[in-house]
Parts: sequence; C-alpha cells; structure tokens
Amino acid sequence: MDTDLTLRELAYDDLAACLKLASDRGWPAEDRKWGLLLDQGTGYGLFDGSGALVGTTLVTRFSGEHAALSMVLVASTHGGQGLGTRLVEHALEHAGCPVVSLHATALGRPLYEKLGFRSVARLTTYSGSFAPGELSGTTRAALRADLPAVVEADAAVFGANRGELWKDYFRLADQVRLDGAGGFAATWRSVDGLAVGPVVAGSVEEARTLISDLAVGADGDLKVDAYRDELGSWLVRKGLVERGSVDLMVFGATDVPGDRARLHVPLMQALG
Repeated sequence: MDTDLTLRELAYDDLAACLKLASDRGWPAEDRKWGLLLDQGTGYGLFDGSGALVGTTLVTRFSGEHAALSMVLVASTHGGQGLGTRLVEHALEHAGCPVVSLHATALGRPLYEKLGFRSVARLTTYSGSFAPGELSGTTRAALRADLPAVVEADAAVFGANRGELWKDYFRLADQVRLDGAGGFAATWRSVDGLAVGPVVAGSVEEARTLISDLAVGADGDLKVDAYRDELGSWLVRKGLVERGSVDLMVFGATDVPGDRARLHVPLMQALG
C-alpha cells in the first residue's frame, strides 16, 4: 500500500482534478454534476506525494437525517491497495446521519457489503433516442413559486428535506414539470444527452406522461434511471436501450426511508 497519501476535504478548486480522475476511470467528465455535488456536500480526496488526486468520495447530507454517498473513485494506478475502503470508511465516520445510501455497481457492491451496506432495490439505466410525441396537456412547466411544494413532496418521497439541494437544482435543471396529482419530474443536461430525474408520480402511467412531456422537443438522447421493470419496458418500446444496472444500498437501516413507491426515477444516482 502507498503510505505517502494525504486525505483531505475537497474544495471547488479541485474540480479539474476530479474530472481528470473520472476520465481515468472511464467516467464522463461531468463538470456541472461534480460542481453541484461539491457545492451541496463534502468531498474527500486522497492525494499522492506529488499532489495528484488519486481517490475521491462525496457525502451529501440532508437535514441530518439521510446522507447520500457517491463518486467513489480510485485512480487506475492505485487499484488494489484498499483506498476505496479507506475513503468509504472515512465518509461513513463523518456522514453525521443515521442513514447512508448509495448506488453501487457490480464491481463496488462487495466492498459496500463488507462495510455493512445492504441492497434494497435495483436501478436500471436506459438511454437513446426517445420516440417523439406531443404534450399531454396534463402537465405544466414549474415556476419558481412552485419550489416550496416540490420540496415538500420530495421530502415525503425521499424521507428527508432536500430544500437546499432543490434551490440549486432548479437552476441546474433544463426543465421541471408538474402534473395535477402532485407528481413532478425534471431533466438536466449531462455531457452525453438529457438526463431525466427525478420522476415522482402516483403510478407508472403518470410517470410515463411526465417523461413523455419532458421529452417533447428534447435535443439529443434521453437517459433515464428506472427502478421498476414496467417503466423500463415502456422506455424500450419508446426507443431507449438498456445500458446497465446498479444496486441501491443502505447503511444504518433495513431500508431507505420515505414513500419510495412514488419515486420512479431518482434525482440522480449520486443524490438518490
């Protein structure tokens, strides 16, 4: 193991190094996403003797009740040295919340299970060109005045208030749409297309309508992370292709909190 490593909190000035590390591991260099995570949460980085960033993780805390763990990355030159374990253990020690959740790849799952996480759901990614349609007439674009209602509904579904995150997300989002039954959905512009998330709705049918309306006039491919096979099957029929799956895992509880039956698509994998 390389003992000449320093672990410290990441600053916004480390963004370029984070993007370089992401590229090293074959992850897209999503500056807007990393910027949001660094603004909203606390990042931890491992730096080698030359000052190069060789490992990261981020913790985003919500109202002291629930923390989302994300961006666990170790440089290709430092694999197999236990650095991922060191980073996650440090993040858990400083999470400051009774419940911690994350989305884990098949490669990362054994590490998280060893540390006490348990899988509670499966999330499948679909992307591609969404078959065009017309607005349903049952949803509308959200206004800034709708933010308190969205925050309240999101808190009920997620199990913790994420008001500060939503203030920033309203600015990041390409669009946010509401339906008449208290459901809502949003998109944000990633480096490889338009990412949908979250989608909160009382039924799969209502979730489909929100996604369809978000896709009207969309430029480029659509990416959707779906918790339910029924929604995924519909996305395939609309032209998207299944790209892979991850596990939703939780630490400190037997399940994630909130009314998860209404959460069809997370805000983003890094934030739950």
